[in-house]
Amino acid sequence: MLILMLEKILIATDGSKHSEKAAIAGIELSKLTKGKVTAIYVEDRAKQGIEATERIRDLASKAGVPFEAKIIEGNPANEILKFAEEAKMDIIVIGSIGVTGLKKFMIGSVTEKVVRHSKVPVMTVY
Repeated sequence: MLILMLEKILIATDGSKHSEKAAIAGIELSKLTKGKVTAIYVEDRAKQGIEATERIRDLASKAGVPFEAKIIEGNPANEILKFAEEAKMDIIVIGSIGVTGLKKFMIGSVTEKVVRHSKVPVMTVY
């Protein structure tokens, strides 16, 4: 049996339903690998970031998973990539479409940039 060594799991959130699905998947992954979840919200609306990361904190708490939140200002894709690299994250979990995404698109622009440029594995959740 292959056991993944995913000790540091980054969940990118924008408060959308796809982000919440990604959070659920990331927390389940954390339970399986005994990893720690870090939720990151990048935007200029701090109140929404607090609300988005608190929802993930609640999910992680119910699952018994260690949790940390980061709210960062800047370009979402760039800051997610920068944080993942600097914090030496093992995986990024992100929703396929964010709050600005349209259902006709298969993948959001932030998600696409993260997938294309990440130096660590990325799991996208629809």
